[in-house]
Amino acid sequence: MRQKTNRKNRLPKRCAALLLALLLSVGAALPAFGAEPGFVNFQNRANTYTDGLFPDVPDAWYTTYVAAVYELGLMKGDTDGQFRPDGSVTLAETAALAARIHQTYRSGSAEFDQGEPWYQVYVDYCRDNGITPEEFPQPNAPARRSEFAAILARALPENALQPINEIADGQIPDVAADSADAAGIYRLYRAGVLTGGDAYGTFAPNSEIRRCEVAAIVSRMAYRSLRKTFELLPKPPYPDLPEGERKDDDFFTDTAMLGNSLVDGMMLCSGLKIDFYGQQSANVLNFNKDSKLKKQYGKIYIELGINDYGLSIESFLKGYRSILERIRAAQPEADIYIMAVTPVTKAKVSFTMTHIREMNQALHDLAAEEQCWYLDCCEPLCTDEGYLLDKYAGWDGSPHLDASGYVAWAEVIRTHYAQ
Repeated sequence: MRQKTNRKNRLPKRCAALLLALLLSVGAALPAFGAEPGFVNFQNRANTYTDGLFPDVPDAWYTTYVAAVYELGLMKGDTDGQFRPDGSVTLAETAALAARIHQTYRSGSAEFDQGEPWYQVYVDYCRDNGITPEEFPQPNAPARRSEFAAILARALPENALQPINEIADGQIPDVAADSADAAGIYRLYRAGVLTGGDAYGTFAPNSEIRRCEVAAIVSRMAYRSLRKTFELLPKPPYPDLPEGERKDDDFFTDTAMLGNSLVDGMMLCSGLKIDFYGQQSANVLNFNKDSKLKKQYGKIYIELGINDYGLSIESFLKGYRSILERIRAAQPEADIYIMAVTPVTKAKVSFTMTHIREMNQALHDLAAEEQCWYLDCCEPLCTDEGYLLDKYAGWDGSPHLDASGYVAWAEVIRTHYAQ
């Protein structure tokens, strides 16, 4: 799961520590459910997890889940001793997980004799038990989140995935009720196995699923005590963002900011811990940093426009649309934030705020049309007339900002977001 990063899955630190202590204490049993057939079979440990077993598994939201799946024998590390929490999972590995979960629930063990190729026994088992379709193409391809959820949802019987959350058909923002894998996805949401990547339940069905996310899903399949109860918030309409609680750096670990030299100023002065892709003198006609994104992101901020001051609104929007198309093609699961053209001081006679306001209104309308978020960072930086406050003016008087201006801008980003 480039789960955009799933904040709803985060366990409170104290709770996570207590759960991990229970899992790791000598002689402690994994979560038990009396003598209930099926779930009692997940109490048997195949391994013992110790703190630091995987050097690349820090004290993170997924640590408890990694410990659980390792002790179950359902997931292990690589030959070099790493767990690779951000690594992908193939369709073949998905079939293997589903087969082991299904057989453990039914018989208490998961014994399979691997042949050539190694995954064929699992694919055959899943096909024979109705977990996967007859055709299972490209087993070595990375599993998309929707494919993974659809397969795992069939690994347990209906009574083992009883609903604990009320999720209406069509309520998940990016999973239509009639889409191919919707039945399995909604089943896991209602059972508290999936929660989505934000307060609205966004799932990102077409992105690859990460091993840390797989660990969480598999743990919740086996242990109902780890499942989540929640309510989804209605997603606000594009493009405006309400003010919310201030977010810390953890919220922005999947974030990039693209644009002109103002982005370099943000990198140096804002305090935001994100990936910056600034380009000197960038405008909508020459911008190319979108081709240099080094990974999949959950949130992408764009700051362009001040160097397009001389373009007509029509030419400006045409160039901006082209950039959006390229970003969407390369980053299909990212929330895109179109940021306003920054204001200038009243003394900057080579610009007029009238035209900048026209550009920003055009960007606001474009964001609504393209289903992006529009972020107006100008208001806290401006006078009542809409000009940049002199105290925020940079070395050239504007449009560059002083360090304190970038900090004020960052505060708007921290308090206005798609949850």
